[in-house]
Amino acid sequence: MKSILIFLTCFLSLSFFYSCGDTEDADVLDPITETEGYTFTDTPDETWIRVSDDYIAELMELELPPNFESFESIKDPELRKKYQHMLILKQFGDIPQVRTVIEYKLNQPNPHPNPYTVRLIPGDKESIAHLEREIIYLEAMVFLWPSESTQKVLEHTKKLKQRFSIDMDKLRKEDPELYVQIQRDHLIETFGDIPEVRTYTKILLKLLLQEPITDEERGTYLKAMNHLFNQQ
Repeated sequence: MKSILIFLTCFLSLSFFYSCGDTEDADVLDPITETEGYTFTDTPDETWIRVSDDYIAELMELELPPNFESFESIKDPELRKKYQHMLILKQFGDIPQVRTVIEYKLNQPNPHPNPYTVRLIPGDKESIAHLEREIIYLEAMVFLWPSESTQKVLEHTKKLKQRFSIDMDKLRKEDPELYVQIQRDHLIETFGDIPEVRTYTKILLKLLLQEPITDEERGTYLKAMNHLFNQQ
């Protein structure tokens, strides 16, 4: 397959207000702290919106309206977004992770698709760059709001980037065992460590190594392959 449809759902649209415990108990950074570095180092294209110092200064001047109840009560979507950005900025201060989350949110499609669906192509520079941006964002989320679930999404995305960065066609020829190991890890992550995964990858390796297989093995291989890939 030259393209793979992946679903990075819930955690790529995490709320700004996701946290583990009461905010009163959290260590709140000085809101006037200046960032020493910047996380998104490469602008993806000319349409990418950057977080400027002027925007940060504007957010710092904002205050929630009197009798504020919920963001749904703010009808202007742009103003609602600014209030959300303002709260995270004032909670943690002007640090790279905060700018990362704000910038990521600024560049989300509007309306934001749910589930968040992206078509990725192995070896494609844009696909790899997309995964790199997701990793940067998720690392910032883990820093600001540590959670096991977000950490798992981060680790999954790192594995995706590693797999998509490899020329799998070349690896298939030059190192069949590593190729099958990568395939096995991906299939186990997708379907679990089920018999069909073990059968498919075991016989796939024999085929790539040009080892003889029996008619019975060929039949079980095709049956396992049909079971796995008809689910995708």
